[in-house]
Amino acid sequence: MIRIVDIPPYQRAGVNYDPKEGHFMMHDLVASLKAKGQLDGVEITIDEGYPTEHGAETRDDEVVTNIAVGVVKRVKAVCAMNRYDAVITQAGIEPGFLAAMSVSTLPVAYPVHSAMHFASLLGEKFCALTTTDAQAMIVRRNAQLYGMNHKLTSVRYVSLSSTGTMRLVRQYPKGPQRANAPEVKKFVGDVVEQFTRAIEDEGADCVIIASPHQQCFLDEVRQGLDAKGYQEINLIGAFPAAVEMAKAMVSMKLRQSPRAYPTDALKSKPAFR
Repeated sequence: MIRIVDIPPYQRAGVNYDPKEGHFMMHDLVASLKAKGQLDGVEITIDEGYPTEHGAETRDDEVVTNIAVGVVKRVKAVCAMNRYDAVITQAGIEPGFLAAMSVSTLPVAYPVHSAMHFASLLGEKFCALTTTDAQAMIVRRNAQLYGMNHKLTSVRYVSLSSTGTMRLVRQYPKGPQRANAPEVKKFVGDVVEQFTRAIEDEGADCVIIASPHQQCFLDEVRQGLDAKGYQEINLIGAFPAAVEMAKAMVSMKLRQSPRAYPTDALKSKPAFR
């Protein structure tokens, strides 16, 4: 059994967290993975996340900076528990990436980082989708950091807020009720339209949904792409990609290289950088 812990970007009651339900959006994503057999042999725990006072819809660089400290604190805390084999995160804006890679004593898989590597393995060009223009710029800059910018044709966004999509997730249970809801059809149609532009205008052969709340509609988006004749286009959810990357690292007994993500405690320091 592989034990994985997921670190949410933050904890804020009424936004992404309920004291009774926990991180309710993640229940939907995890249930979908279980139904597809992707969690066979895996025990996944959703951490409560680090509390934040940020409750607005903004997800820009200021927000990333503020919540990154909490993410890194939770990464260090779960590593010290000696309960888990790997750590994953779920936020498409990937707060605390470099610091988490440096301080974690366990394999760490960030979602969009993982998804981009899968897309690079499977094809030549890929598009990513997120929620706002500010988040799109963060994903673009992260692609540069990850060495993936040359394969990323565009970062697109569909501006239904995370609060809006999470309301749809809670209001419409997974299945026909969700797929046939007019609000869901509109949202899914907007996502499919953005991916269609990337496929037709930019030659994308893989498309990535970066934000976790949008990934609750992966199946509906897949159906929409198939209906337009894009069965040969790979649709990658960033959170499932992180789960698979974590599983692979644990199975291969690998983790991020201390030389690539050094701290002052690095013993075998290179002569130059």
